[in-house]
Amino acid sequence: MVDKPGTGRPGDAGDPERSIGELVTDATDNLSRLVKLELRLAKLEAKADAVRIGKSVGEFGAAGVILHLVAILFSITAGFFLAEVFGWQYWTSFLAVTGFYLLIALIFVLFAVINLRRRQGLARTALTTSRLVGILRGEIRPPKDEVETTTAGGATAAGGATAVTNS
Repeated sequence: MVDKPGTGRPGDAGDPERSIGELVTDATDNLSRLVKLELRLAKLEAKADAVRIGKSVGEFGAAGVILHLVAILFSITAGFFLAEVFGWQYWTSFLAVTGFYLLIALIFVLFAVINLRRRQGLARTALTTSRLVGILRGEIRPPKDEVETTTAGGATAAGGATAVTNS
């Protein structure tokens, strides 16, 4: 059955009054309307998702603030606990809690430095850029079918560019 746009009722497939041009026009109009409605639906869904994501980010922020307050209160509690259990003066017990936090911070700094030293920079980008320059200059033939990728260790995964000698 074919819909007649604007009439709200199905059309008769054997309607002798409708030409092929009218049928094609109706099909084109229906397809255009369908695409517009799909785009509108996608926009509405994207907007609803963005609102949900925004609310979630705000909730995570609120949880972070509350957890920060909990950490502060826990630190004060730990300081008083150390003073009561070990009989230390208050400044000594709070200094011990501060030292503990400094130790944790130093461990994070150590891991960050190790991770920064392991970074490789833009090795793949530099390699592909230099090959692209070579291809533009005519020094290297581009690969035909396969895309060449190089792993982090330098091994070629597929294909290869062949150097052209201009003698």
